[in-house]
Amino acid sequence: MKPDAKLESKIVRMLVKFLADEQTALRRSRRVANAWIISGSILWTAALFGYAQPAGGHWVLAILSGVGGVCLGLGLWFSTFVEQWPAVRQFIDAERVRQRSLELDAQVPK
Repeated sequence: MKPDAKLESKIVRMLVKFLADEQTALRRSRRVANAWIISGSILWTAALFGYAQPAGGHWVLAILSGVGGVCLGLGLWFSTFVEQWPAVRQFIDAERVRQRSLELDAQVPK
């Protein structure tokens, strides 16, 4: 299977799982977003308080704030997905997605 076909297969399977139980998947995505945002906020706060101290080791604090920024970014990405899903959902034909998933499953050599 070509890389593009593998990617399509992966995306279609994930979308089928998501469409099978949307509310549970949205709740899980919302919890993941909150966890990333909280952990990123904690890391940034720790780095901020660390910079206020007169002790050295500022490179550790820079890494800490960088990791915190990545965590915040991931949390915002997940929360944006959850907020945009109702607008995107109306353009997705669930039956065609399921049908494509069955086609892709039939193509996989066993």
